Amino acid sequence: MTKRSLLLTLISSIMVLTICLAGQTDKKQTPVLADAGAANPFGEFRSFSAVLNGGIGRDHDRKIYRSGDLMRLDFENYYRITDLRKLTTQSIHPDRCALVQAPDAGSYPFSAYHDFKIGRSLTGEKETVDGHVCQIENVTFTSTDGRFVTIKMKLWKAEDMNGFPIQIEAEANGIKLTPLHYSNVSLTPPDPKLFQHPAKCLKITQGSQMGTTKKDSAPSRPAPDDKTAPAATQPPQKPQQ
Repeated sequence: MTKRSLLLTLISSIMVLTICLAGQTDKKQTPVLADAGAANPFGEFRSFSAVLNGGIGRDHDRKIYRSGDLMRLDFENYYRITDLRKLTTQSIHPDRCALVQAPDAGSYPFSAYHDFKIGRSLTGEKETVDGHVCQIENVTFTSTDGRFVTIKMKLWKAEDMNGFPIQIEAEANGIKLTPLHYSNVSLTPPDPKLFQHPAKCLKITQGSQMGTTKKDSAPSRPAPDDKTAPAATQPPQKPQQ
């Protein structure tokens, strides 16, 4: 297997894990995002910027931005735009663009749990994280499609940032996930220019072999060699080799 195929396999594995956690059961269906004030705690923050550490992609000092249904993640010499409604990601380089039919790992948990039953409870406890006084909330996400997936989260919600969860611990069916930490959080809407993206990209699809590509009305270009792609955390089940 070539270096490029191995890399695409890794990226695909991360995306598959994220889709499973998001509860997507029908690729043709478009999940509905939670509106402001809805039960999903991550639907309450539709405009912000922050620096992400940890999470599914084990990101390190990853600059992220959200504007409505779009989330941007910055890498060394390119960026990715995830559509949180369509659950697709464009990887945008100076000379090319690739489309993956899955959300980026760094968009978790804002791209997840649209179709889950949600239970929330404030613990009454408070802790200070990075100088922010935080209320601690426990949240449980339970799948409703017969897959018996239960996600338990502990959120540290900063009181001076409208309850933004600057720290998150989670486990899936008893398996602990890498904690998430957000710093330099701003709830000011990001510059719309940050979310500019091509109308069409080279589509990366999963065929008989991982890493196969399909042209989607775009000039023929090699698949991106994303050397800065984040490593996958240990999933509840190992992906097929």
